[in-house]
Amino acid sequence: MRGHRRKYNPDGFQHIFQHAIDYRLLFYSTADRLVFFTIYSVMAVKYGVIVLALALMFNHFHTLIQTASSRVMALFIGTVTSTFAHAFNKDIGRKGAVFQKAYGNSIKASDKKVRTCISYNYNNSVEKGLFARAEDDRWNFLAYIGSPNPFSEKIELNKASKKLRASLKEVDAHVKDMVYLNYKTIRRLFKGLSAKEHEQLLDYIISRYLPIDKDTLLSFYKGYEEMVMAINSNTGSEYDIKEEYNNDSDRIYTQMLNLVEKSSFAEKPHSVIMAEEKKKWQIAAILKQRTGAKDYQVARVLHIGCPKSR
Repeated sequence: MRGHRRKYNPDGFQHIFQHAIDYRLLFYSTADRLVFFTIYSVMAVKYGVIVLALALMFNHFHTLIQTASSRVMALFIGTVTSTFAHAFNKDIGRKGAVFQKAYGNSIKASDKKVRTCISYNYNNSVEKGLFARAEDDRWNFLAYIGSPNPFSEKIELNKASKKLRASLKEVDAHVKDMVYLNYKTIRRLFKGLSAKEHEQLLDYIISRYLPIDKDTLLSFYKGYEEMVMAINSNTGSEYDIKEEYNNDSDRIYTQMLNLVEKSSFAEKPHSVIMAEEKKKWQIAAILKQRTGAKDYQVARVLHIGCPKSR
């Protein structure tokens, strides 16, 4: 942001968060999350970023990182968000801003502050009523630090289908070349897989691209089990950032997106935002009636106006 001088400590970690413009939804589907996640992972390698945490929420993300300089930090976040915005817009044929202009950040210099921020990051979905335990959330990636396939059965190549083996091989090639997965590639990789294989491939992609520096993260604890116990016993706190927050559960977004995905509202979940205005208000009425969502929550899903939480 022009004229804004960010605080930076080369020996500390930076807690960074960024919301979608007007707090609208960013992540409608697994494809959205995978595109963002693989972009983030590739850019973390490119810019030499040490990552301790990354949490994807419906309309924003949090991350805890260390970079070589404030310039590298800005380049990293800017490249990740602009690359995702371009991919997101291209996939549904739209133009315009996706993220808010500026991201928020705060310095965590002491080990205690880093541990507190780790708990805060990994507990975002727990605090918003989505999961009972931090490790139950696939999209904060905590479970992948302890296992390469925490949400699926271990892949046995000799029993895997030809399609799954081909998809695994293609993922390996992209990881080797440090290329992120775009929407077209992701849809091709998953097409024709069984439900079981879908989960196996999803775990495989996340494990192969996982950007979190396990050794550095675990150095703040005695081991993985102790870290998980500490995270679950302390949700953490963040007093150094000014972030919009309300007590409403995010489960309502899961309900609405499930309804959107099962309906004929849109060809792709996120393309519902491209519906004509009249159609959007018809969809809004259905979402409210069937889920009990509040006006601002429906507005965030459909990108109607400038939704407020109050």
